[in-house]
Amino acid sequence: MKMYKSLSVIGILLTIVVLTQSGCQPGQAGTDKQEPGMAPDQQQIQQTVTGAEPALGQDVPAISIENPVHDFGEMGPGAKDKCEFKFKNAGTGTLIIDRVQSTCGCTVPQLKKKEYAPGEEGVVSVSFHAPSTKTNTTKHLYIISNDPKTPRAELTIKAEVVVKVEVSPENVELRLDEDNSGMSDIILKSLDSREFSIKSITVSPQNVIRIPFDATQKAKEFVLKPVVDKQKLNETNTGIIQINTDHPQSGTLVVRYHATPQYEVSRPRIILQNVTPGVPIVKDVLIRSNYNKDVEIESVESRNGYMEIESQEKDGQHLQLQVKITPPEQETSSRRYITDELKIMLKDGTTLTIRCSGWFKLK
Repeated sequence: MKMYKSLSVIGILLTIVVLTQSGCQPGQAGTDKQEPGMAPDQQQIQQTVTGAEPALGQDVPAISIENPVHDFGEMGPGAKDKCEFKFKNAGTGTLIIDRVQSTCGCTVPQLKKKEYAPGEEGVVSVSFHAPSTKTNTTKHLYIISNDPKTPRAELTIKAEVVVKVEVSPENVELRLDEDNSGMSDIILKSLDSREFSIKSITVSPQNVIRIPFDATQKAKEFVLKPVVDKQKLNETNTGIIQINTDHPQSGTLVVRYHATPQYEVSRPRIILQNVTPGVPIVKDVLIRSNYNKDVEIESVESRNGYMEIESQEKDGQHLQLQVKITPPEQETSSRRYITDELKIMLKDGTTLTIRCSGWFKLK
């Protein structure tokens, strides 16, 4: 009996030594355990995504791209072309490509298959649609794979979009105190001596600028005479003019405009945090005059009744205000947010808006 007990103790000690040397603890699983229902290749992609390192001695894939940058050079506006990116699995394990990701709709990648044995080559074919305006463009694509070192291999496409019709000026600074707001003529000129006609002119926002043209006329050069609506320009002082012609390499010609507004509000939006019902908050607001004209208030209107002008003081031709916001009582404990809008009508007919939003302090 004593001999039997001695042999049992020796067996237990040997078992403890083996467990200690193997690095496993009771109740712990090895790191190379496969997830239930997941194939080995899928698990390898999963490990790459989660940042797990491959097991020691395990065969690993490695993507090698022959030339990751393709430059189309000069292209016409809206032109289409194709290119190919060749790659190779330079690793020892099977390369599995999950997808080729495009960052914009102007590039459409294609891949014949998703699995590549060690040493096997493949091609990513890309269809590219150039922008319709003059520009230098750079687009990126990404090969998402189970390569542990480069799980997101980058591909780059470059192009210079060249147009054959020039528009001048491309940017216009306007002022409300000048005739026609200081708008200059817009000149369209053919750079290859080819005659063209104007198909359409679009101004956004609408009706701020009107540009007459004759769609039946053909010429190598056009001088357009824009007419500005000052009142609408004062309401929306930034916009864009888009011109399309029938020249095959004209694309969309763009003129951007901006006008200095008659008045500017230093704090058009007020954000409040942790307000208490019935406890007012006062904020300083400056109404700045940009055209040497005094700021004079005719009337004030609060949409929800939380905002009012507590005081006003002249600062040269500008006006310094103190705007008081009084948070209402909380109708329910779940009501957390408040919003309001203060409309300030000036004596010259201009309307300025100050918006307020905030949330109640948690109880």
